[in-house]
Amino acid sequence: MKLDFNIQVNQRQGLTLTAQVQQAIKLLHMTNQEIQEFVQDEFQDNPFVETGLFPEKDQVNENSKNNNQELDNSFKETPHKAEETQTRASIENQFETGDVYIPKSTVAKAETDFDKLGTITEEPKSLYSHCIEHIDNLQLHGIQRLIAMRLLEELEPTGWISSELKTISTSLRCELKQVEDVLLELQQIEPAGLFARNLRECLILQAVDTNKYCESLAVILDNLHLIEKGKFDLLKRRSGCSDTEISSLFKIIKSFNPKPGLQFEQVDVPIREPDLQVHETDDGWLVELNNSTLPNIKIEKEYAKELRNKVVQKDDREFIQTKVSEAKWLSKAIEKRNETMLKVGTAIVERQKKFLQKGAQFIEPMVLRDIADAVEMHESTISRVTTGSLIQTPQGTVELKAFFSVGLQQDNDIGSTSSTSIKYKIKKLIEAENPTGPISDDAIVAKLSSQGINLARRTVAKYRKMENIPSSFARKRRNVISGVV
Repeated sequence: MKLDFNIQVNQRQGLTLTAQVQQAIKLLHMTNQEIQEFVQDEFQDNPFVETGLFPEKDQVNENSKNNNQELDNSFKETPHKAEETQTRASIENQFETGDVYIPKSTVAKAETDFDKLGTITEEPKSLYSHCIEHIDNLQLHGIQRLIAMRLLEELEPTGWISSELKTISTSLRCELKQVEDVLLELQQIEPAGLFARNLRECLILQAVDTNKYCESLAVILDNLHLIEKGKFDLLKRRSGCSDTEISSLFKIIKSFNPKPGLQFEQVDVPIREPDLQVHETDDGWLVELNNSTLPNIKIEKEYAKELRNKVVQKDDREFIQTKVSEAKWLSKAIEKRNETMLKVGTAIVERQKKFLQKGAQFIEPMVLRDIADAVEMHESTISRVTTGSLIQTPQGTVELKAFFSVGLQQDNDIGSTSSTSIKYKIKKLIEAENPTGPISDDAIVAKLSSQGINLARRTVAKYRKMENIPSSFARKRRNVISGVV
């Protein structure tokens, strides 16, 4: 077998996207806020791009120069302005005199009712710092403190410990009894339930802390799996309690916090301004871009022209030309993206007027193809524009993607109902159900059928699961545990 190198020439056709086209496609994916961040990050080194986020230096210098000139002119006109004749009463009214007068040197020492420290908001403690503070108060020494710090490292955000104590004792080369003793000390930390190893232990710690732990409650907590499976009859036989007693014990359990550590978690929900705004006018519904979150791109052409006339080196001229071209492309790309966003938003609003007037249950069925045909663009472009974009409507701020849903034919064959509208109807039926007898999927099918909407039972179950709504059996069990039934 002989191996050698050779050169071959092949010809083929293909589609290659330039870097600028790829970047323009990425701009369609971006929200207004993301575009603003993109411009600041990618074009901060371009001297010919002004984003309009800050006042221009020339304008600031011009304003300050005008102010200084006005001040100079005023001094020239009246260098020694004569003091007007004033009476004794006017002087006393102008300046503080008498006992109420406080010299400037003693103003800081004057006592006031204003509490400056009271206006400072205290930062909430984390779970780790809260436990560290209590561990320091326990005054543990030597191996005990090492065990406590190791248990603190194993503490999860929920407040539980999932690691085996045997594993911890082996890694620290100490006896299991020592780890268990330190764990008992740490379980005294408030709120009750911290450093529990499972749900049962977490609830027991809280029951003991509130003086509600009794023999009947102990049996219930030992058989939590029966509550999960809904075997209340077996639970009553094992505990020897009546329905009333079981219900009261369930209320006690429900008052406990199964994950006490989460109260220390401060999660800030990001609030983002919408990309589009729609409001009703005399001529109909008007869709507008939220320009407050969009960068105002300005190209410094005069500065580039002046700089090009000054430089001599070829590399410098090419640098200026490249940066100006990038600035022009950025301005056109953002303008094109905004135009596409406005077209798509307007086409969606034209088909969803009933939603804007009446609410979510009147969303019309619509797919990407409908909007693509209306604006004469490809479906992939519509998908990119609507993904992650928000629109502010009279019914609240929603994602543009939320308007797309398939249509289900009704009995009258005149029109169809969107799946989003049907999900809303199912949710409202379940919210209005009787807690003692939750409505089943078959009953939901029958009620929707009476409204001219034909659905299979499995479709109702699928929509119910998509809305995170449990089954009728699970809802009844939840009502029993919460004491509603």
